[in-house]
Amino acid sequence: MTETRSNDFSRYMRRSTGSYELVLSPVLLALIGFGIDRLLGTGPVFVTIFAIVGFAGASVKLYFGYKAEMELHESEAPWKTR
Repeated sequence: MTETRSNDFSRYMRRSTGSYELVLSPVLLALIGFGIDRLLGTGPVFVTIFAIVGFAGASVKLYFGYKAEMELHESEAPWKTR
């Protein structure tokens, strides 16, 4: 019983990482941008740029990961002619 719960939990965590990536990537990069802005004495230029780049990167990664997973499911589908 414990083995099954452990497997279910790890499967759930693997699937939920997309939400963490969408949140944490822009936040971490924005913090780096904040440090650069403070170091250079600029406005929130680097914060904005880095946050947008972090969100775009996470979105692209999730899109291509989803697309690859769907292609794998499609290739294993019973209706797929070989």
